[in-house]
Amino acid sequence: MTQVSKGTCCHCDKILRKYDRIYRLDKCQNLLQYAMTNGLVNLKLHHKCYTKLHKQQKTSENDSDQDQQMNVDLTTINAHLQTDPYSRSFTTSSIMDTSTSDIINATSAPMIIESTVLSNVVHSDSIELPYYRLSRSNQSCSICKINFSQKNRNCEYISEKIRAECLINHKIFISEKSRCCTAHICDDSLSEKDIEKIKNSTTMHCSIKQHELIEIFSLMKIMLQNLNTKIENIEKRPALCFDADSTFDASNYYVLTGLTLEQFDNLCSEIPSGVIRHSDLRSSRSAIACLLVKLRLGLSNDVLATLFGFRNRRDVGHVLDSARKALIKCFVPKHLGFNHISREDVITNHTRPLAKRILADGEDKAILILDGTYIYIQKSAHNMLQRKTYSTHKGRPLVKTMMIVSTDGYIVSMLGPYFADYKNNDATITKNIIYNNKEDILDWLKPDDVLVVDRGFRDVLDDLHTFGYKTKMPCFLSKKTNQFTTEEANQTRFVTKIRWVVESANGRIKQWRFFDKVVQNTMLKNIGDYFAIVCALINAYRPLFIADISKDDAIADRMLRLATQSNNIKTYADRLKSKSEKSLKWTLLNAKYSVKDFPRMTFNELNDLTLGTFQLKQAKKYAVEHLSNNGSFNIKIAKQRDDLIRAQILSRHKSAILYDVWVQYNKNEILGWYCRCPNGCRVVGCCSHIASVTWFLSFARYHPEALRESASSYLNSITDAPNYSDVSDDDGNESGDDTSQTLYTLA
Repeated sequence: MTQVSKGTCCHCDKILRKYDRIYRLDKCQNLLQYAMTNGLVNLKLHHKCYTKLHKQQKTSENDSDQDQQMNVDLTTINAHLQTDPYSRSFTTSSIMDTSTSDIINATSAPMIIESTVLSNVVHSDSIELPYYRLSRSNQSCSICKINFSQKNRNCEYISEKIRAECLINHKIFISEKSRCCTAHICDDSLSEKDIEKIKNSTTMHCSIKQHELIEIFSLMKIMLQNLNTKIENIEKRPALCFDADSTFDASNYYVLTGLTLEQFDNLCSEIPSGVIRHSDLRSSRSAIACLLVKLRLGLSNDVLATLFGFRNRRDVGHVLDSARKALIKCFVPKHLGFNHISREDVITNHTRPLAKRILADGEDKAILILDGTYIYIQKSAHNMLQRKTYSTHKGRPLVKTMMIVSTDGYIVSMLGPYFADYKNNDATITKNIIYNNKEDILDWLKPDDVLVVDRGFRDVLDDLHTFGYKTKMPCFLSKKTNQFTTEEANQTRFVTKIRWVVESANGRIKQWRFFDKVVQNTMLKNIGDYFAIVCALINAYRPLFIADISKDDAIADRMLRLATQSNNIKTYADRLKSKSEKSLKWTLLNAKYSVKDFPRMTFNELNDLTLGTFQLKQAKKYAVEHLSNNGSFNIKIAKQRDDLIRAQILSRHKSAILYDVWVQYNKNEILGWYCRCPNGCRVVGCCSHIASVTWFLSFARYHPEALRESASSYLNSITDAPNYSDVSDDDGNESGDDTSQTLYTLA
């Protein structure tokens, strides 16, 4: 205890008298800490003294602490408060951030506190840690120490995220408002090179003040809370989430929706905000994704409810309905229908030069391909609906849609759905479209435009001609004939060379499994909209079937030239059959080791010969089946004609029919061919049976890997029922009893 003759109490501000019992607060550190923490002592400063001390503090602190300011509220230290002896203006942080010895020397109160004791109190505000500390400066980079005043030297504050990551992952403490060069920060983090640079330039030991630790811990707490919130939101999300902030893997978008992530984002941007109402149940992106997954995978509404987190399949129905209406209103009209594209655009950008040359005599006419496709549905309980949707051709209930595509596979329009009974054939559907002027098709088409159809449209050809349109259709076999003439076969090949794209377009639509399965009758009201949506998606996001047209003119020249030629091999075979020509003696050989002078060809050369890849794809299947068990490919040669070979190829449709194939050749090229199949007379390309022989002799026997076919191994996995032996008597049974030959008896 020490007596003081004058002064005031630092707690109650009463004047200390001479004989009062006075205690030194600095002798009781716990009491001092408690009083300072709870603001029970008053240490007041004149404004002049505060300014003086503040300047001294700035000059004495090192470069890393020069931006820290004492948390003294200047508004409380003014003339008014200095005249008020009972003011409680200082907070705990004000005392902790201000040097205690300086305050005592500057205050008017004569209280005596030893500086050594107060120094211990100040140091108790810091903690020594085995961490790296990054120095801070306003003039230079905290990492590379380069001055910001240099030309083209950009800087920025180190973010709170980087500070927290460096402290947790690398034991590097970075003060608040530290700055560094912009080049050091990439993807909101410091590079490994900069991390190592900091560790090498500093020691793993630093002093961190209390308020700095509190600040960084508060920051880490906020980051952990945000992370925990994200985790909780992710746990609440359904198995499939297509929202913009979703962590769903972009590689799975195409598998589930048929679109890539970029294409899906583009599709969502086509739908204006507000068209699909955003609700707690789902977002607009989730609604569109749900519809696409439904169409792409053909899943039931119950499965979709589980995957997307909906309450039941009724909610799924509402979601699908809202997404369907939005796409039909805002997306489909831009990518499907006669109103979305002009006739001139189709002629300029979607008509192959090959089609113009062989079907339109080289003129700029619109060439459209028409074909009906099927969507299988359930058998209806309504008798009339059951009769009208039953197709006698397919033998099952279905509905039809009419596809209209250009010669490069672009879908111009889709019309339907239509019933499937005998009255609703392709010809009748076409009449309905033309006479009712669906989608203003009569205004779109012009006289002499070409419509490419198949044989099912034969009853509407006269009507189309009445409107001034030209038609191209494969030929019909005449009665009592089993083979087209050379001219008919060539003309049919002209049509099929162009028409195949509509079949491929139908196949591409069936890749959306909703249409590849049996559609529930509850979907019949919307089945046309769903089909239109898929067609529009294909137009918008799928490549065209014909991407390269650079060889079209050369192919057209070859086809037009070959169309004027006759089939000399057919003529020779007919003379042999009528015995007007001397018969030939044929010898059966294995083609694998014979006919060495047959020209060797590449796949591209074979493609030029067949004028299409379809024949080559079928050639492999025919050749594999023609190979015997020992791997031999049997052909026949004649001594009288060393330039002619013959083979018999089994039909892929009827096992009882064998087609005779003739091929004429020399060492450099194939000169001619003939097959007894319906299209075997043509010289504009060849049939698949001829292609199988030429493919094996000129290519496959030199490339054994081309003959490998995994599907052939499936034959051994399935049992053939007719392959069994009849039950016979046991010759070893010596019993003379008649019952020994009885297979079974009734008890």
